[in-house]
Amino acid sequence: YGGEKLSFILKSAEELISNIMKHSREGAKMALLNKLLIDELMGKSSGDFPDFGGVVHDEYSLFFDAQTKQNTQLIEGIHIRHFNSAFWMGDYAEANKRSQAILALPSSKMLKIHTVFHTFFMGLIAFHMYRDGEGDDYLEKGKEALDKMEVWGNCSAANHINKLLLLKAEHHASMCNIEAAKAAFQASVRAARDYGLVHEQGLACELYGKFLTSIIETDEALCWLKCAHACYMQWGATAKAVQVWKDHNLDMPMPGGNVGSFVNKHGREW
Repeated sequence: YGGEKLSFILKSAEELISNIMKHSREGAKMALLNKLLIDELMGKSSGDFPDFGGVVHDEYSLFFDAQTKQNTQLIEGIHIRHFNSAFWMGDYAEANKRSQAILALPSSKMLKIHTVFHTFFMGLIAFHMYRDGEGDDYLEKGKEALDKMEVWGNCSAANHINKLLLLKAEHHASMCNIEAAKAAFQASVRAARDYGLVHEQGLACELYGKFLTSIIETDEALCWLKCAHACYMQWGATAKAVQVWKDHNLDMPMPGGNVGSFVNKHGREW
């Protein structure tokens, strides 16, 4: 996603599925995966499953059908859909499991658009799992993701700079370089804001808030987590916003904090 409102993407996805269904049911199955993820982020019911014929009537039977037909593209797509869902909803154990399933597929060796996001998300997950005591291997995996993002950032700074800064922030946090981590988190928020990536602005605010909570700077953490909630609401990811609100008890009064210069200035209806 590039910061567009999810409601607009959902409408386009529904139109795409309807148009593709006229020509290729297999193609429509791939398009459906994006809609299912958007529905989940928005907290919407997916409604009636498209009529693909045969035994395909829900996502479980869709996966079974893909395995039966050895449709590796669809199998990979289903794993990617669940990986992205698990990441955004904070289930890093499930996301890690789905990542392993993706990497086990021969098709994963090919560089695709989703490879950048998979690497970015897994880098963030790896640093978190390292700090959670899951082992030094995760620190190395995080560093590998950071190295790749630095290479890709040389090709397209606009699409990668905020991601690179966020990975650097998580690396600094893992190395207990507190001031460097704070500076990188805030720089990532600014970069995402300036490029209109409201969803990744929210992600950077959320991870910064979690980091501040871990070092017992709870008042400042609350400010950043409320900014994350606002960004997710602007994006249209209501379910994600509600999760942040509940997980961090954001009903608490807002303390004094200096985050005003980091909130979204664009106010665009992407």
